[in-house]
Amino acid sequence: MSRFISQQPLILASASKSRMMLLSSLGLTFEVIPANCDESLIKKNFPISGSLLDMASLIACSKALEVSQHYPDPFVIAADQLCVIGDKYLDKPLTHTTAFSHLRLLSGKTHQQIAALCIAKGGQIVWQHHDIATLTMQELSEETIEAYLQTVKPYQSCGAYHYEGLAKWLFKEVQGSDSTIQGLPLLPLAQALIELKAINWIKP
Repeated sequence: MSRFISQQPLILASASKSRMMLLSSLGLTFEVIPANCDESLIKKNFPISGSLLDMASLIACSKALEVSQHYPDPFVIAADQLCVIGDKYLDKPLTHTTAFSHLRLLSGKTHQQIAALCIAKGGQIVWQHHDIATLTMQELSEETIEAYLQTVKPYQSCGAYHYEGLAKWLFKEVQGSDSTIQGLPLLPLAQALIELKAINWIKP
């Protein structure tokens, strides 16, 4: 814990290594308790007329509430991320073949990473936010895609790339913060934790 802030108990409702590293970078201590909610079912039942942003927000809130109902005292942080190109979104590829098709689709085009996040306490949502990053990928040959995937194996990442690492070579233009692209926008989250009194300054 930092010497200039104190904190209330926090839970990160995610098993994402990127989100754990991002939250740790703020000098916070927290428990990791992944939410046990069916994201695929939420997506399947989401209204066709609804926006992808609303869907990401619904999933993030569902995660936070599921954990907060079992652990009402801590502040529960949850997030969801969608890689969006045109009017479609790309789920985590999970397999090499799907990851290859995703990168081939994104090659030479502009897409968005939508990050929705929220905080719950006592079984209620007390804050929610979203941020969007826009990325334009280089024209990638099939050989480059294959070499990247064999090197990094980003099969658990929306868009089939780990932006925090070698994936920066894949892009020619990026608008937005690194933490948004990685799925946990840090600046608005930090501000929210201060406003909610989950984080307090330590006075000398």
